[in-house]
Amino acid sequence: MKALGMERAAVGITIVGILAVLILPFLYESWVSRPAARADMRVITLTAIAETGIWTTEEVRGGNYFAKTFAPARPELEVGESVLLRLKSADVIHDFYCPDLGIEPVEVYPGVVEELVFTPDAPGAFDFYCTTVCGQAHFRMRGQFIVRPATSTFEDPGEYWLAEPPEDPSLVERGEWLFKRHACFSCHGEGGHGGVRNANYVKGTVPALDSMASEASLYYPEDIEAIVSALEKEIPLEDLWDDPPVPLFNVVLAKYQAVRELIRSGVPAGKLDQEGPIPPLVMPAWGQVLSDSDIDALIAYLLTLEPQEHVAGTSG
Repeated sequence: MKALGMERAAVGITIVGILAVLILPFLYESWVSRPAARADMRVITLTAIAETGIWTTEEVRGGNYFAKTFAPARPELEVGESVLLRLKSADVIHDFYCPDLGIEPVEVYPGVVEELVFTPDAPGAFDFYCTTVCGQAHFRMRGQFIVRPATSTFEDPGEYWLAEPPEDPSLVERGEWLFKRHACFSCHGEGGHGGVRNANYVKGTVPALDSMASEASLYYPEDIEAIVSALEKEIPLEDLWDDPPVPLFNVVLAKYQAVRELIRSGVPAGKLDQEGPIPPLVMPAWGQVLSDSDIDALIAYLLTLEPQEHVAGTSG
């Protein structure tokens, strides 16, 4: 009986501990945090939710975090309107960043409310981000302040992390799924076509990926297929040096090795204006997430993205 009582006590302590983790941050916020708004100031509260990759203006509490679907925030403001922005996290550490409104990265911890004041001085759609990788839905975690009369330009990428893998896929099909599953398109554009703006980035927009074949001197469909086939058979491209399957194989191999290392290790985004804000979109290091086989699948997929008009020998 004594052992049974101790077991029940341990279970009770565990349950109390779990409830404390879920509830105490919200109690802290209610008891300790105080808004500092003036009478003429608008108050906007954004709460970060890692599970679905959103910032929301809806109230998030311990009791509804798992039970409710929250709407992503798209705050609409007026030019010259002073705003007290209150930032909260419902789960893990996040980083809030809105470079175009001069808001520097702000670390947002569970149970702590961060407050800052800003005043938009021109109309526009101003992107904000979470810049700390906070979970599978991280790359969805963007939004916009809409300063009227501007309208939103935001395109929600949806719940990409739920994409089901294809059955018995080819290497290219697997690469296409990985490109979606890990939200590569959120920075590089659908189909790798690029065009995604990156504030104060030296190139203006995140580089497109649909010219990789020609950048590797793979100008003919059969040459692209030869490299993809080698990767599909898991033949290390370095082993083909003595009997190269395509012309200019040294260029092909150098490009392949450079892209593979970039995916593994990531790369920072260079500033256009050295005194300006840090570009919010950077290439993360995927080496701890993707295997070498995954990376080869992505490269195989990217090699097939070249627009047909750029590939020689595809027209009559």
